[in-house]
Amino acid sequence: MNHFKLSAFISMMFGFCLCPLDAQPELESWLINADGTTGAYYMNNGNLVDNGIECDVQLVQFSDGNVYVHATGVPRYPTAPYGDGNPSQAQNADYLFRIPRNPEEGPTGGTATGLGHTAVLINGVPTFNAMDAFSYNNQNNWHQNGGFFELAGFDCAKGHPAMGNYHHHLIPSPFSNSMDIINPVCADYPSAGLLELDPDAHSPIIGFAFDGYPIYGPFGFANEDGTGGIVRMETSYALRDIEVRHTLPDGTVLAPNQYGPDVGELVTPAIPPGAEAVEAVLGAYIEDFEFIALQGHLDIFNGRECVTPEYPAGTYAYFATVDENWNPQYPYFFTAYRGVVATDNFGAGGPGGPGGTNVTIDEPVENYDATASILGQPGKQWVVYPNPASNQISIEGVSRPTHFQIHDAFGRIVGKATLSAGQPWALPSLTNGSYIITSENGTHQGLHIIR
Repeated sequence: MNHFKLSAFISMMFGFCLCPLDAQPELESWLINADGTTGAYYMNNGNLVDNGIECDVQLVQFSDGNVYVHATGVPRYPTAPYGDGNPSQAQNADYLFRIPRNPEEGPTGGTATGLGHTAVLINGVPTFNAMDAFSYNNQNNWHQNGGFFELAGFDCAKGHPAMGNYHHHLIPSPFSNSMDIINPVCADYPSAGLLELDPDAHSPIIGFAFDGYPIYGPFGFANEDGTGGIVRMETSYALRDIEVRHTLPDGTVLAPNQYGPDVGELVTPAIPPGAEAVEAVLGAYIEDFEFIALQGHLDIFNGRECVTPEYPAGTYAYFATVDENWNPQYPYFFTAYRGVVATDNFGAGGPGGPGGTNVTIDEPVENYDATASILGQPGKQWVVYPNPASNQISIEGVSRPTHFQIHDAFGRIVGKATLSAGQPWALPSLTNGSYIITSENGTHQGLHIIR
């Protein structure tokens, strides 16, 4: 069996791509803006307006212990409008995030997330946790689920701005990428979002939490060792069987003045003031959910130790969860940090503070170059970049025109080209996911596509 057939055979048998053993996902996953593209937003009449702000990540720097991500916080995909009348638009937040390269497990029980940004997606846009900053009667007992109370206020990509700081509480795939659409905004204001869900391929890395662990989309290997095929990662959080909100998930019995609204009751007065009164259905509040160990694939943080395409030796990873209809499912990203948190990522005042961060670079760093960093490594005969890619890639490190093939997770050939060094390769229409590129001399590399 030749090298190519062996690679495809292993991929089919074990269900994961053969990524380079010296891959550095914490460096290689970022969507660096190399073409100066600027962001755009929809007017209410459906016209797209260029906002003049460079999108995605502008610069990635690194040391032995940290990755520093410079980003505007503006995505490449169109944003707005917001059905709740939010007048704000995504603005240049001039972020500097710090991601630990060697994550360490934190205290037992983890570290709770706060309001404000909790992680950064690979395009430099931050994530928020599930809460929307309000609680019933402002008593800090029944916290509103942003995925419910703010649903109408998200754009097609499931994002919205807070005072110009665009962010995601929910998985950044378009609402239209589901089998039971819960917000019809994409019909008039379409946006590709950061990823398109694909149940047949392991989801790509979509971001990194501030403890350094990666965040994946909702599909992964059935078994933690990378076997068993691709399945939807099921959270172990479930709705409680309650009709009244008199107790908390941990069994705490509340005093009558701390009760939440009965399930299905109208929330009055509306929160925030002036909002339309809504029914407090089960799931409207964070405390409507409880963790049931081993019910799903994921632990109390919404992650697990597992093999992934980027980490063939295994890693701890969070997963952005969806339900059987591919709609966002609580806790959406993660409930608490499993690892030691780089707290300088929070703005002044800690979690929930102003939009910036407190990160400063006080150590020697190098600028990450997607081509030079890999070409300089011994044993690499060629390299594909950018990686992850969307519509086009190039190959460096070949001395003559070379035949290349793209293979999916089942070893099937889904693309071919003969390329010289630096020659652009317009990718075929492939779904988001992990692929393998092989060359005629038998070498291979992983390719991750995010459109």
